[in-house]
Amino acid sequence: MKKFKFKSLTMRIWTTFTAIILLIICSISFFYFVAFKRIDESEKIEDLKVAHDFVLKGNNLNQPERFDELRNLKGSDHFIVNKSEININDIINIKRREGTPPPPGIDQYEVKNWMASFAENGDISKKEFVESYKGVKFIFIISSVINEKNNKSYLISYMPYMKDNRILYTIALIGTVFIAIGFFTAKLVAAYISKPLKELEDYTIRIAHKDWKEPMATKNEDEIGRLIEAMNRMQKELKHADEEEKMFLQSISHDLKTPVMVIMSHAEAIIEGVYIDSVEKTAEIIRDEAISLEKKIKQMLYLNTLDYVLANNEGNEDINLREFMLHIINRFEAINSNIQWDLDMDDLTIKGNVDKIKVSIENILDNALRYAESRIAITLKKDGAYGRLEIYNDGPNINEKNIGRIFDNFYKDKTGNFGLGLAISKKIVSFYRGEIKAENKDIGVSFIIKYPTI
Repeated sequence: MKKFKFKSLTMRIWTTFTAIILLIICSISFFYFVAFKRIDESEKIEDLKVAHDFVLKGNNLNQPERFDELRNLKGSDHFIVNKSEININDIINIKRREGTPPPPGIDQYEVKNWMASFAENGDISKKEFVESYKGVKFIFIISSVINEKNNKSYLISYMPYMKDNRILYTIALIGTVFIAIGFFTAKLVAAYISKPLKELEDYTIRIAHKDWKEPMATKNEDEIGRLIEAMNRMQKELKHADEEEKMFLQSISHDLKTPVMVIMSHAEAIIEGVYIDSVEKTAEIIRDEAISLEKKIKQMLYLNTLDYVLANNEGNEDINLREFMLHIINRFEAINSNIQWDLDMDDLTIKGNVDKIKVSIENILDNALRYAESRIAITLKKDGAYGRLEIYNDGPNINEKNIGRIFDNFYKDKTGNFGLGLAISKKIVSFYRGEIKAENKDIGVSFIIKYPTI
């Protein structure tokens, strides 16, 4: 069976409100039928017992009393019966007036005779009975007394137990009124809630279509207001990402287009025999440009799949970072023999995927080697719960305006070269809950990487 759903917010709120009211009514009704009736019955028995006791202690049993005027003793009455002669004509009402009329359809003498049948021979003291006669429940108390003729008789105090459903009716009426009021209240609440939600819906559609107009105004500080603020932050981030994506496409198209044009022009020169240098020199240019182009394409593909690769990260192992760095540095030293390498590294162990950690460090070393004038210094020390790896080069400083952006995907250096290596390093280091930053020194730049140690 399909779950019943309302498309209208008004109906949802009203249905919830109605369900709560009905639950309250049912709970009170249940309490009324189970607990209140028992309490009410016990109270009426106690009150009738007090009236019965008052009559017993009175000097003249035939004097009238006014207990039936009390709310809990409505319809109550007393009479004396001679047990030895149970006859309808022998039932004597104490009051000097007509007895309290019984419930409709019941003869007062018959019901009194019926109650008298519960009297037993012998002494009885305030014996309580709760019995039904012709569908009507009666509460009565019997005690043996000595009448004017010095004969044993029985005083019977009784009252019909009538259910007082006024409370139940009042609750039902109030519940019905509240349900009716709830419908109009639900419409007002739904209109109040749905108006900003409708505006948010339109705003979301605008964002989906990359319509970066003014952000939505926040009118309240409630949950909806906070949702609007979150949507505005999302719009700002998406706008920034869209702008960076456009800049990336422009930059990468230029960076890819340039080596392709160089390769094509030199290839055509070889074909037409109009090259400036030798064939071998022209072929070397083509090869170098192809290598550069291949490197950029690999970086793009690597960055594009890096999130998935890291999310499905496998093969983590303990890495002695000092030995790991010595192995990497040994390969980089051969690239430029004019660079002096100063090393100060302690034994530290981190945990991660060897290939990913290697990429994150090699990209920084490659950047340092590209800009270094004559010296690269590498320091590896313990820093609290982290291993602090500092890679310094004595090249030019980074513009202070751009030093916070060099790890962005779309950053270009001051020469106009486009690179993704630093962005890849940043993403890998962050994945392993590490930190990476660049600092300008008096002479040169330091890249600092922190990896959690084990």
